[in-house]
Amino acid sequence: MNWQTPTAIALVAATAAAFAWRRFRPRRFSLTRDTPCGCTPSSSSGQHLPGLRVEGRRGERPRITLTSPSR
Repeated sequence: MNWQTPTAIALVAATAAAFAWRRFRPRRFSLTRDTPCGCTPSSSSGQHLPGLRVEGRRGERPRITLTSPSR
């Protein structure tokens, strides 16, 4: 029973260290996040325009529908 206490404490400490590392780890430089201009890269995909709906399935032509914004 003496070995169980240090093992349990080590597991809890390792788990806490893993969570703390994910929270406080150094992050990469990002132009959009680290500069005040708010510029987005030109190759960004998934931009949404209000009232524009694009639907499609693989192998089919995409359908583009323009809807009026609901207010």
